[in-house]
Amino acid sequence: MQPNVHANLRKKRARMLPQSVVMGILPVFVLLFAASLLTGCAGTDQQTQQFSGQLKISGSTALQPLVAAAAKEFMRQHPEAHITVAGGGSKTGLLKVFQKQSDIGDSDLYADPAIYPDPNMTDHIICATPFVMIVHPDINITSLTKEQILDIFSTGKTTNWSQIKAGLNQPIHPIIRPSSSGTRETFRKYILGGGDEIGTPLKVDDTQQVVNTVANTPGAIGYIALSALKPTVKAIAIDNASPTAETISNGTYNFWSYEHMYTLGDNNSLLSAFLDFMISPAMQQEAHQLSYITIDEMNVKKIASIPAKPLHSDTLAISPFTEKESEIIRSESYE
Repeated sequence: MQPNVHANLRKKRARMLPQSVVMGILPVFVLLFAASLLTGCAGTDQQTQQFSGQLKISGSTALQPLVAAAAKEFMRQHPEAHITVAGGGSKTGLLKVFQKQSDIGDSDLYADPAIYPDPNMTDHIICATPFVMIVHPDINITSLTKEQILDIFSTGKTTNWSQIKAGLNQPIHPIIRPSSSGTRETFRKYILGGGDEIGTPLKVDDTQQVVNTVANTPGAIGYIALSALKPTVKAIAIDNASPTAETISNGTYNFWSYEHMYTLGDNNSLLSAFLDFMISPAMQQEAHQLSYITIDEMNVKKIASIPAKPLHSDTLAISPFTEKESEIIRSESYE
């Protein structure tokens, strides 16, 4: 995982964790799963203790609906707290938190420590996001293979829907997200096999803009977070698999990513309280209702192939994971 993949379990919880966790043997998302179990009373605690101040959150448009809902509820419970939530894309969120322009940077991507070298860069995994291919509602198909998607978005071999389904004579218009998009990077890595997309990207990473563009452009195809799916567009399967907790956890569907909230530490009491709130049972239930995959829905397993990472003294923090280790952790989410 990347710059200090912190389990985000504060000292007050350390006494309750198994020794194996305290020694940093489990991967970060297992620790976060433990956190979700141990914070069952977090909502009650936060309602009795009032928090105030301001938080600026920016980044992933895929995670934005959940964060916006959490911010609204948190501010209802804590009227003196003011939380602003903006999109802009995962890379924008990472850059803003790294440059101290935001308190939290939401991201579909692991932050590369070579790009964001601040040792205080802290990862808080919140849930997983399934992504889904969408087409204009007049496109009468139900599934595409990865090879067909590759030929539409990357090689340019397929330019008309009739090449996929006889009688469907309609030019294909792939909708390309901007380079700041974590969704685009996930799509490129896991669907296009690392290949680059062709075409002119949208100027702004705005999921609703992708939905509207696909809905209003005959022959259009794009991709969005499942949480943003609207009836104005048509969702299609990939290799006949649809995005569900089961297909993701068993490896059948791999167009998904963990959702991260990056901070430069969490010493601010309001920041710490809000991060706790994000993994509370109430917000994990909200995540489920918004079509995210909660940590406890993932088939999380202990990663025996990754050596224990040294802990930082002030928090239950795990040192940065390499890209290879991050891929092992992703693969170990499967059965």
